[in-house]
Amino acid sequence: MTATSSTSPSSTGQELVIGLSHDYSTSDAGEVPLSQRRSLYHFTALWITLAAGFTYLFLGFQYHDAGYSLWRAVGAGAVGAVAYLLYALPAAYLGSTTGLTHSLLTRSIFGKIGSVVVSLILIGVAAGWTAFAFNLLATLYDGLFSWGNVVLISVVLAVVGVTNNVFGFGGIAAFARYLVAPLMILWMVYLLVKGIATVPGAVMGAGTSDNLPFLSGVGLAIGAVMWGNEPDTWRYGKPRFFWPTLPLVVAFAIGLVLFVAGGWLMGALSGVGQYDIGPAFRYSVEYSLFGALWLGAIVATVLQIAINDGNYYEMINAGQNLFGQAKGWRRLYTCLLMAGVAAVFTWWFPHLQNGFFSIAGWTSIALPSATVVMCVDKFVLPRLSPVERPAAVPSWRAAGLANWPAIAAVLVAVLFGAWGLGLLPGQGSTPSLGLVPVEAWLIAGLVYLLLGTVAARSSGARTLLGFASADVDG
Repeated sequence: MTATSSTSPSSTGQELVIGLSHDYSTSDAGEVPLSQRRSLYHFTALWITLAAGFTYLFLGFQYHDAGYSLWRAVGAGAVGAVAYLLYALPAAYLGSTTGLTHSLLTRSIFGKIGSVVVSLILIGVAAGWTAFAFNLLATLYDGLFSWGNVVLISVVLAVVGVTNNVFGFGGIAAFARYLVAPLMILWMVYLLVKGIATVPGAVMGAGTSDNLPFLSGVGLAIGAVMWGNEPDTWRYGKPRFFWPTLPLVVAFAIGLVLFVAGGWLMGALSGVGQYDIGPAFRYSVEYSLFGALWLGAIVATVLQIAINDGNYYEMINAGQNLFGQAKGWRRLYTCLLMAGVAAVFTWWFPHLQNGFFSIAGWTSIALPSATVVMCVDKFVLPRLSPVERPAAVPSWRAAGLANWPAIAAVLVAVLFGAWGLGLLPGQGSTPSLGLVPVEAWLIAGLVYLLLGTVAARSSGARTLLGFASADVDG
């Protein structure tokens, strides 16, 4: 790993300059040097923002609508956080030890075909969450001010929302650190304290129905919190396995406990159903923000834009993997292209049935299965086979065609997960298979370990495993 020191930039201004000049998202010196790694405080502030927001209020609202008690809702969120943490630590370590984006790692490990496919999936998943977030924000505006025009407003927001990412990672850092985290924590703490004092204990402790099995609720929490491209963020962290634990635990205590509880209380206090999140939000603003509708709009806008910095960030890194090496191509062009993609997804989102559940389901299985395969390739397979990949990211020309065992492992895991979550087209019922996302990750890792070990010991190992034709870093 290229490095000169382990000190982080001394100011947000320095981070902003770095983000404008180079975000280490192409194979031309794409590895983040240790001199540009960020502090634990930076990651704590960032992950409080990325792992807490209106997505988690909506999750808690959905739990209430499904008939969960408050304690069952918080329990599902907490168990989901633990399951995610078991995945996130090795995924983060993959990023911090290599210094590479998720998409550049796919080019090294999956080869040309696999890298293109995974990068497109990454763009699609992130665009789906962007569409959900800005449709939700436009719906909240309508609930507060009866503006209507939800689709038009959400598309405009999707285009404008890419602005922070034009300034690279430093823009996300400043936005999260100094504005978003304090606002969201203070509001949710007040809502929770006042709500618990208002709602009778019998109501909080007794659910109204069992429309969503507990393990399905945990899976929904995993999908809501999952990014799948954790190396993108943690390549800026210190290369120690347990180093991300504190930021993640603090963030999930806020997002999947505090915010889930707040969303549940929104449903209990307002008495509206799942399709009435706008009126429920207005009621909550009147209840816990002293009737200041403008303040509720500001808080909602800040939170949604901040968390979508993360969605745009993974879209842009995937786009840079696909287009960043083209002659004359600039990161700004990728930002504009991804804003266009997000606008199309946002326009289409209202046509998607059960959009939140579908996006959360696919998010919980697709990208994390690919990331698990990469962790196995990096940390486990070299211990069992005679081959090990070079650290350099190959150019598109030099990259191998495909790592067929890796592609097969992800395909098997995703098909299993889609079946287990009822996501396959025309599927009439969902089987009872337990905690499907976690099972899909395990399948991806075990299948690749088996197929990869066999391939590595064959005469055509380098071709089968998609090794680059030369150690080229251009």
